[in-house]
Amino acid sequence: MDEKKKKLMLRIMWVTVANLILALGIGLLRLSSFGTDPFTCMNLGVSSHLPVSFAMYQMIFNVLLFIPVFILDRKSFGVGALINMLLLGYFVEFFMFLFSGLGITVESAAGNMALRIPALILGILVLCFGVALYMACDLGAAPYDRLSVIAENYSHGRIKYKWARVAQDVISASVGLATGSVVSIGTVVVALFTGPIVSFFRDTTVAKITKGLV
Repeated sequence: MDEKKKKLMLRIMWVTVANLILALGIGLLRLSSFGTDPFTCMNLGVSSHLPVSFAMYQMIFNVLLFIPVFILDRKSFGVGALINMLLLGYFVEFFMFLFSGLGITVESAAGNMALRIPALILGILVLCFGVALYMACDLGAAPYDRLSVIAENYSHGRIKYKWARVAQDVISASVGLATGSVVSIGTVVVALFTGPIVSFFRDTTVAKITKGLV
């Protein structure tokens, strides 16, 4: 296998791992019952009013959102985007299944602050690291995550990624609230700090992991 193909395989491996990490972060936030990330919050709220599962709705929504994003930014298409769009919801359900197999469910954790608070903090950090890693692999990104990059690119840097991300997360959380999803401190923290934390991981830890691969 030549060096170019080897690097591509490594990037595909890392982008898959990144989405698993991202799904774990979302699962931890759901366990904390302090609210999920804004995008998941919105999808949980909307899907609860439809005759489809959360995972199925998220996949459909991602496909529809991908159309305008792809028109504006061709780099959004790639293996990373496909994995995130089609499989992330199922990855989340997989981790929720694993947690339940360990006897840890949203219901059982409800009265246990010693479990909920660490799950909240760890969930936010894990989620942000997962986002930073899969975007850094440069194999495409899910349309929701690419929106902030498009805003930064089309504004020629006048709108920074981190602030564009804060704006879209606040909008998504608002939709989630309006459709009956749980919006609590976790959702608010993720909405306000995902952009800055992702930027931090992207410029530090993730930059070392993906060095030489992209």
